[in-house]
Amino acid sequence: MSGQTPHRSDITNITNANPCVVTTTLEHGYENHDFVRLTDVNGSIPVARGMDQINNKKFRIIKIDDTSFSIENPITFEKINSTNYTPYITAGYCNLVEQTFIYNGDS
Repeated sequence: MSGQTPHRSDITNITNANPCVVTTTLEHGYENHDFVRLTDVNGSIPVARGMDQINNKKFRIIKIDDTSFSIENPITFEKINSTNYTPYITAGYCNLVEQTFIYNGDS
């Protein structure tokens, strides 16, 4: 298998709060100040998922514990206030944005 090994976690909850907190199904393995992209947390096909405002966007994280973290603006590091965002309903992924590319290809 060639390329970079993905690091993705399933999302089980996103709060409408300040700061916005993301919870994953299993231990996410992320560290403070990692960058992540949240995907597939919007739309209504086949079921509504909510949180269109943060879908497919990059954030810096502050780790709370092994399955949750708050999110910040990746440039200003301001906490994301999701109080008035569309409520999260279900599903979605959190994808680690690699800062260093590690090639896992054949030699």
